[in-house]
Amino acid sequence: MTAKTYLCVDLGAGSGRVAAILFDGTSLRIEEVHRFGNQGVRLPTGWHWNLTQLFADILAGLGVAHRRYGDSIVSLGIDTWGVDYGLVDERGRLLGVPWMYRDARTDGGIAATDAVISREDRYHRTGIQSMFFNSLYQLAAEARHHSVTLAGAHRLLFTPDLLAYWLTGCMTNERTIASTSEMLRAGRPEWDVELAESVGIPTRILHPLIEPGTAIGELLPDLQTSLGCGPIKVIAVGTHDTASAAAGVPSLTPNPLFLSSGTWSLVGCELDAPIVTPEANAAGFSNEHGLNGTTRFLKNVAGMWLLQECKRAWDAAGSTLGYAELVEAAREVEIDAFIDPDAPAFARPGDMPATIQAALRESGQPAPESPGALTRVIIQSLAAKYREVLANLRALTGSTSPTLHIVGGGSQNALLNQMTADATGLRVEAGPIEATVAGNALAQMLAAGDIASLAEGRALIRRSFAPTVFEPRTA
Repeated sequence: MTAKTYLCVDLGAGSGRVAAILFDGTSLRIEEVHRFGNQGVRLPTGWHWNLTQLFADILAGLGVAHRRYGDSIVSLGIDTWGVDYGLVDERGRLLGVPWMYRDARTDGGIAATDAVISREDRYHRTGIQSMFFNSLYQLAAEARHHSVTLAGAHRLLFTPDLLAYWLTGCMTNERTIASTSEMLRAGRPEWDVELAESVGIPTRILHPLIEPGTAIGELLPDLQTSLGCGPIKVIAVGTHDTASAAAGVPSLTPNPLFLSSGTWSLVGCELDAPIVTPEANAAGFSNEHGLNGTTRFLKNVAGMWLLQECKRAWDAAGSTLGYAELVEAAREVEIDAFIDPDAPAFARPGDMPATIQAALRESGQPAPESPGALTRVIIQSLAAKYREVLANLRALTGSTSPTLHIVGGGSQNALLNQMTADATGLRVEAGPIEATVAGNALAQMLAAGDIASLAEGRALIRRSFAPTVFEPRTA
């Protein structure tokens, strides 16, 4: 058969790309079409995203894809990082420049919300951990500051919803991305309207949700003309990138343990129903919505953000070391020093090497200066954190799976993979690197009828992209 092409727009907090998944009836092949940067922009008002530039980059990628794949293109899906959004008025016009989730305007937001409704009650209702960047606190901050943007808003569109609207003219809210907001009922496709109202969020902006696999619409006629293409369908995939990454985990057994390794490390497993017990809350786990009504029971760990920020500082100081070279340098170093990757000091952009060194000194540990040594501290600290999180997860869920699937860009880090296997005692299967793109495509393939189930799609991914195995080593 002639290969079918599924286009995947995958946007992370550091970069974005348009990729193509080619399906020949028996296996998948991924081709990168267009890659571009995505950096927050610091304006006088604070940190924002340059979404109009991202949209222009997406269109550039779609143009390349059309020229390359033509009529074999079946559909397009978009996934992005979570929590961030745009607000539009009754005429569909974007109001203001969308905020970046790391902006400081949410400072004090959790405490202010605690005074209205307890953290324990919020967790029981939503199943989501209270993190300073959640949409709930972003919108509550706009309400507290009497934002003209919020006052004039007719609809809330999360980042992939907004981009899909600009492509199709159709406004929707997809369930998996909405679940990152801390404003949905746990395990249910409905807004917690009472919670939103309690912190001043106007409920008129909260519209009904759609499921992954729903057709949103087709490219607008003027975009078809400018790109020289036909009416490409846009499908709502698991539009939160972690939802797509979890769908792309190549497990042959149900409820796999996974670690989606990128800017954030998302450590979790797939469940049939949420866990909203006090113990799950105390351990810091969230219950995000997945494909086919599943729950992603997971915890956020800082992940490659620490190394990305360090590299940004080293690059600014004239370093030419790439990520692979930093990891190789870390292999040559032995240092007994650890940080907590989730410490608040590491959450904001800034001079990350200096911040890590300060934390090490404050705890009485050696504070190395070389990039290789600091990279080693980051990697071994992440492995230790994964061990802690997975021990809690297994206790809460009863999981006895002997295998941890590490997917995403961080799965290329063989040193971290081996340290994770050693620290956890689990067999690590690393890959695919492009699990998010693969999971994005699976939702489109389900919509098209090319696969009958998520399990069938995962088996297809495993056949197409064999994982690399890391067995735990005994001391």
